[in-house]
Amino acid sequence: MPKTNSQVLQNIVLVGAGHAHVGVLRSFGLNPIAGVRITLITRQVHTPYSGMLPGMIAGHYSFDDAHIDVGPLCKFAWARLHLGAAIGLDLRDRRVLCDNGPPNPYDFLSINIGSTPSTRRTPGAREHTIPVKPIDGFLARFEAARARILGGGAKARIGIVGAGAGGTELAL
Repeated sequence: MPKTNSQVLQNIVLVGAGHAHVGVLRSFGLNPIAGVRITLITRQVHTPYSGMLPGMIAGHYSFDDAHIDVGPLCKFAWARLHLGAAIGLDLRDRRVLCDNGPPNPYDFLSINIGSTPSTRRTPGAREHTIPVKPIDGFLARFEAARARILGGGAKARIGIVGAGAGGTELAL
């Protein structure tokens, strides 16, 4: 159902391309609603699927296998794609402020940006840990650590904090 001729009555802004927002875009593409415009604001066009991260680290999956390209998904959902970071909210005028481009007005706002652990309170954490989250930067941090460890020539001691399914799978 082409949306180009419909008047925009409601703006839905999705900040972050996490699982929930990928599901919203898919659902909206399958069942569009006339008069509703969706905008996805995300830092990267390829969003990692966290459930496949351990398999990717183990070499079972490629980058393309473990990432969702939100560009075609946005086209399918007739959604606007804003590549950039949301840096603030203008609550009075109901707008999302971004690091590039004009603010994005919203009637409904959903924020799905994942978590970022704080390493400030734990002595040595900043210097000696590789946080998995945010996941979109984990692969670069992991590969840099792997290169340091393999290039160092000495034994390395590796510990994993977190005994959930993800921590266990990464350990394996």
